Amino acid sequence: MGKENELVEKFIRFVSKDEIKKKFHDSIIDPLLNHVMERVFPYLVFTCVLFVLLLLTVMLTLGIIIFQLRKGGLSINVVT
Repeated sequence: MGKENELVEKFIRFVSKDEIKKKFHDSIIDPLLNHVMERVFPYLVFTCVLFVLLLLTVMLTLGIIIFQLRKGGLSINVVT
């Protein structure tokens, strides 16, 4: 178990170096995130558009209901 801990500690010290972090970030993390964002972005935009349309529909429906209640044209009967 001692050699395994030693190997892990060496690896952690190696990865903790700033130049290794920068290489890892520049060569793996950035390209991966860019690729994921390129693939996900259209779906994100589509979801935002649908959310805005849904929000507008709910607000319009609420406005119509409030307008009808104030006008007196909509009656709500509560059965007890």
